[in-house]
Order: sequence, then C-alpha cells, then structure tokens
Amino acid sequence: MLKSSLLNFAIGLGITFFLPTITGMAATKKVYVGTSEVSITPNRPVALEGSFALRISDGIQSPIVASIIIVESREHQKVIERSVMVSADLVHLPMEMIIAVRKKISQRYPKWNTNKIFISTTHTHQAPVVMRNNFIIPEHAMSVAEYIDYFVEQVTMGIVSAQQNLQTASVAWGLGSAIVAYNRRTTYLDGSAQVYSAINRPEFKGPEGPEYQGIPIIFFFNDAGKPLAAAVNVWSPSQEYFGSKKISADFWHPVRERLKQEFGKKFVTLAWCGASGDQGPWRRVHVEAEERMRKLRGIDSWLEEFGRRIAGSVMDTYKLVQNERHHTIQHSHVMKTLPLPGWKLTAKELQDIRNWRNSLAEELASEPERAHALARPISWRTQLLERQEAMSKRDNHAYDSEIHVLRIGDVAICTNQFELYTEFGLRILARSDAHMTCVVQLTGPAHYLPTEEAVKGRGYGAIPESCAVGPEGGTALVNETLTVINELFNNLKITLPDHGKLKDDMPVGAGWQDLLAKDIQWELEPEYWQRRGKSLHGESTGGDHHFAWTKDEFTDFELHAVMKMSGTGANSGVGIRLNPISANNVPGYQIDMGPSHWGSLWEEGGAGMIQKFRDKDAHRLVKHEDWNHYYVIARGHHIQAWLNGVKTIDVHHDAGPLKGAIGLELCNGPKHTIIDVRTLSLRRLPR
Repeated sequence: MLKSSLLNFAIGLGITFFLPTITGMAATKKVYVGTSEVSITPNRPVALEGSFALRISDGIQSPIVASIIIVESREHQKVIERSVMVSADLVHLPMEMIIAVRKKISQRYPKWNTNKIFISTTHTHQAPVVMRNNFIIPEHAMSVAEYIDYFVEQVTMGIVSAQQNLQTASVAWGLGSAIVAYNRRTTYLDGSAQVYSAINRPEFKGPEGPEYQGIPIIFFFNDAGKPLAAAVNVWSPSQEYFGSKKISADFWHPVRERLKQEFGKKFVTLAWCGASGDQGPWRRVHVEAEERMRKLRGIDSWLEEFGRRIAGSVMDTYKLVQNERHHTIQHSHVMKTLPLPGWKLTAKELQDIRNWRNSLAEELASEPERAHALARPISWRTQLLERQEAMSKRDNHAYDSEIHVLRIGDVAICTNQFELYTEFGLRILARSDAHMTCVVQLTGPAHYLPTEEAVKGRGYGAIPESCAVGPEGGTALVNETLTVINELFNNLKITLPDHGKLKDDMPVGAGWQDLLAKDIQWELEPEYWQRRGKSLHGESTGGDHHFAWTKDEFTDFELHAVMKMSGTGANSGVGIRLNPISANNVPGYQIDMGPSHWGSLWEEGGAGMIQKFRDKDAHRLVKHEDWNHYYVIARGHHIQAWLNGVKTIDVHHDAGPLKGAIGLELCNGPKHTIIDVRTLSLRRLPR
C-alpha cells in the first residue's frame, strides 16, 4: 500500500495507482471491524498486584476495562484473515487465562483460528492479582481463581459482542508523540544501577538506556468515516498511580474519557504498552519545573496530565490522517512460539536462591502473621527455581514464548510477553520493513527482558529473579520478530511477465527495434555522450542536465533497458515520451535511477514524483555499480515498469504526455554520473 499523502497528491493530478500482489502477505482485501469494551472491575475486594506486600482493595479510583478490536479481511464475503486484539487493565496475564479465553471462543465459533487472539495488558499496578501462588489471600477477598473466571467470562462476552457488531470499515494510521516515559534505571560511576534510585548524588552517571516518546496509532472507521476505535501504542507502563489500595486503570482512564468526549461514548481505545521494561512515567529531572507547568495548566493530577498529553496526540494525529482512510488493506496474522535461550544459572547461584527462599519460608512458618510481607518474596524465588528446572530439560535451555506479528495495511504489529527493555523495541523499529511498527509488550506472563548493560549493572529488573531470559534471548526475539515482519512486508517478488524477459541481454520474440543500432539517430552532446558500437556511454561531473534522446518519437510501446551506473551521487533515468527543448530542458517521464529514486516514476518539467518506490526495497533490489534491467510498458496513460524483475511502477497518469522520444539523463547538480547502456530495445504496441 502506498503512503496516503502520495495518494492525496495524486488525486489532483489524475493519478491512479495499481498495486501488485506482494509475496509473503495476503492480497489486498476489504476490511471489516468490530469493537467492544467490557468491565473487568471486580465487585468485591481483591488482592492488588504490583508490589511485594499484600494489598486488599478498598475502593475504585477508576474502573478497569478490557477493550476489543476484531479485524477481518474478506474476499466476496469469505473471511481470508481474522485478528482478535484485546487490551486489559492488568499487570500481566498468565497463559492459562489466554488459553481459557481461546477455548471459550472456540466453543462459540468452532471454525475460528483462536490462536490469532492475543491479549495484552497495560501494566497498571492497581489491578487484581492473577497469579495463583503469589499471595496468601484472606477469605473475605475474591480469590485469584474467582477473578480469573470472571475475567475470562467478561472478555469472552466482549469478543462475542465485537463480532456481532462487525461492519465494513476503513483504516488509517499515523505517528504521534508525547512525553510520557522516562528511563527509570539510574546508573552510577561505579557501574551499579537500580530502578528509580536517587540521581542527586555526586556518583550519579545518568539513565542507563534510551527513551522513546513516539506514539504509533491505528484508527478504525465505519463506512461513513466516523471513528470507531484506535489502537494507541504508548511506550510506558501505566504506573503513575501506584501504592494505594484503590483499583485503577491509571492514566488510560482519562485517555479513554477524553477520546470518548471527542469521538462518542462508544469509541474504543485499545491501550498498547510499548517496549518499556526500563521506562516509566515518573519524572526524573526537572521535577519541580514539571510540577509547576502542570499546575499552571490547571491539571489536578499527573493521571490527568498524561491523559491530556496522550489523548491530545491521538486527536492531533487524527486530524492529519482522517482523510487517508483505506477500505481495502493487506492483512496477515502470524502466531509463533519461539524457543528463546533462557537465562542459565550456575549450580551455586541456584543454591543461593534456594537457600534464600527456604530461609524466608522458615520465617513465614514461625511468624504466619507476616504472610502479607513474606509470601510474595517466597513465590518470586520459587517461580524462578521452577523455570530453571523446566528449562534445564530443554535444548539450549529454551524458554517458550508466544509472539504475534500482524500486517494491517502499512503497519506492522508485533507482540511479546515481556517487560521488554526499550533498546530491543528500538532495534525492531530500526530494522522493520513496515512503514510504521507497533511493538506491543505484556501479551502474556510478564518477565523483564534486560539489556547487557542492565545485567552488568544488576538491580531489580536485571537479575534472574526478575527474568526468564536475558540479553541473548532478547536478541533472538528481535531477530525472529523481524524475520516475520519483513516476510509480511516483502515487496520484492519477481513478477516479470514472460514477454518481459531477456535472453543474453536481448528481448525474446519478434518486432523489437534496437535503439542503439547504427541506423537509429540520436540527439546528444558529444562531450558528455558517446556511442560505442551497440552501446551508449555517458559521463558528467555535475552542472546542468545533459540528456541524450532518439530523434524518433514513440507512443505506446514496451521497452527493455540494461544499464550500469556509477559515480559519487550518481543519478540518471531512462526517459520515455520525452519532448526536448534543449539538452538541459527535457520534459517527459523518467524511469528513475539513483539514491532515493531507483524504481520510481518522475515527470521532468511536470508533476515531479509520480510514483515512489521504497528506498529500503530499492537498496536490496538494485545491483549497485553493476548491470540492472528495466522493463517498461507504456500504453495510453497507463505506465508500468519492472526493475530486475520486480514491479515498482504501476500507475495511470491522465495529465502526462502520450508521445515522445526515448532517452537517458545525466542529472544536474554536484553529482558525478557515469552510465553505460548495453541494451535499449523497443517494440511498438497498438493503441
């Protein structure tokens, strides 16, 4: 799918794009969307997750919810792909809860591939405990088993509701930004590190890792263009409101309320927590200045301030992309279980942890009234020992972890179960072939996944008790995720038709005219262009344009060009339907060549860039400083071109020329361009 800004520009120029089928992904299909939002707020006191001491809820600061978006792509009403995306205001999600939801949905919809349901969490630390053995919970509170049953029932009901209101829809996307997260790992000059430790000390070195403030957003609309929902990818856990006994969705509640005021009460916000194992919303520097600015705005709390920032970014992005909706999209969904290399401990390390756990258990046995403080530290180490035991029986000490990778139009969505350190998320963004990538963490059991620097600095979130896998596992996760993303966004399928193929650099079939033959006359500047037998050589060190072109003109045709280009900043193009005024002024089309131009269609002296081929794809496709092959079909206003067998241009340009010469360009400016052409063959086509 081409970028929508280009499409809008094209409308005014009478341009229609024809998109080729891409390998590794579904063809473009009509999109349907269903949405719902259900309460997951318990009606009784519950134990709250998010600290090592037991807290029993005594009220509600804000309700917690599960938001659901179902995306279906259909062809002639047949469902080709279905993705069910759920976001819940919880700390994390044991796999037993995800499996239970899938099982219930499978009973309701037996033909569904329920493996394509993923549930992520926002990581609010004011949500019910969902690990069965983390605390000893008093009888008057809802048990973990009871809450899990309630959650599964509510989410199942929400998915069914979303399916029942499925409707034809459209999709748009945009990248917002807001300052929400700060790196929360403090490092010191002695090499140590800790989460949220003091920075106003002489030995303070700085934050350990990077921060990311981008907010990738996907909007979903009904047929009339009214917003139905948005998936909002904020790279921060929702942990501003922390430590009380009130249930809370943290800053996501004011975000939702603001967006409902803007878009309607039924608007659904799918809250995605991005890679932020080492990020959080607590201010680290300029704390007094931050407080002052909040108060000057008249904002009562940081929950509301972050709600203002995030919702404001969503609305600002919406205004920019609302008219760039797509009713047909590329849609694919891959679920895989990765055997990641687990964190391997020595026998001594295991024994030290076992001794520590046993010592705490003895304290609990002698002082049962301290269960509120001791149960979680005991379970923390018990779970580590159980993980290590399970991994010791696997090849590569493997830890199985589920990921989902989706393509929705131009956007990739990739999930992981971890509190993934920001560096790993940035690695994915940097190498993803998607136009925009959403990294969604906490789609399962939450273990930290730290960087090498964090492991060296140690501290909470970077020690074995906090983690199932270490940096090696993080690199494997990044690489495997990118393999799937880049398969789904692979634009390099060879689709060259048989009549567009060459044999020994010569076209196949009858009716071809060799434009480099001696009897074909050319207009050229001898100081820049030389005809060498059945080849053409050009070289320019910059300055003006220097074109060479045939004296004959052509209307509809197919064309082969095999050429090699080199030189610092080299830029050229195969000109078609040229109407020269001078060697420096030659209006017409160029099948472009050069950095940021390979595979693109340019109109010199006219509309400029007509169709842009992605730089990433071109870089992998082009044989730099070697021979490359263009095959071009120009029929009426419809122009198509293949570069080394891959279709890069397919466009209708009603405002462009219908007749002209064939030629080559040496581009102007500070460029050293050397070009050799060994094949330039044309076959006329009937109108």
